[in-house]
Amino acid sequence: MFTFTIENCEFLNDFYKELKLYVKTLYGFTAKILINPTLMEEYKEQEKLTLILLNKSIYQNIFNMMAQLDNNMVFSSLSCLENALYNIRLFNVLKNNRNNLYKYMTDENFDLKKCEEVLDKNTDIKDKNEFSVKDFYKEVKNTNRFDDIKSIMPLQIHDGNLYMGLSNGNELSDKLQDKIRGYLISMYRALSAHNQLFFNGGIDKDVEELEGRIYRKFMEYIKLYV
Repeated sequence: MFTFTIENCEFLNDFYKELKLYVKTLYGFTAKILINPTLMEEYKEQEKLTLILLNKSIYQNIFNMMAQLDNNMVFSSLSCLENALYNIRLFNVLKNNRNNLYKYMTDENFDLKKCEEVLDKNTDIKDKNEFSVKDFYKEVKNTNRFDDIKSIMPLQIHDGNLYMGLSNGNELSDKLQDKIRGYLISMYRALSAHNQLFFNGGIDKDVEELEGRIYRKFMEYIKLYV
């Protein structure tokens, strides 16, 4: 199992454990919402199925990311994260605009970037420093595809050695652990943005409690690292 050994490791490992519970619980919650005939009555069957499968793919990739990370297979975990982030972006444009959903289902030339641009123009973004799933996706994509080998290589070296196995070895460098720390917190923020598309407001009090608990953890993280 992946374990932090860097500064604040006790807090980080506790946050990672809580994050796993968050992912498992929120998948069950979002899946129930998408199959609820009352809450999804405005959608046709094919539209609902599209959203259900996209949501499943998001969470499958997050689960796989954590499974790969627990085996210190960092690059394969980033591939899973990249796929999850892409589908989070896609789900967002489809859920927020029925025309986009129709285009996605019928037009083989569907363009996610164009849909995002139109959506952004019609969205009042008050804080330009607000977390961007799209920007995080680009960062993960650049790292995972070795677009900047000079910045990636030092992360892989531990005690002057480069581990040559499929995983990154039993001990990860402090620099790589620190990078993973950033990826995990950003993954939480991306998934949190996705989950905000699902109305809770008392539908599931246990989920609300968990959301509040992990948000308090996130605020502790902010105090430590920002």
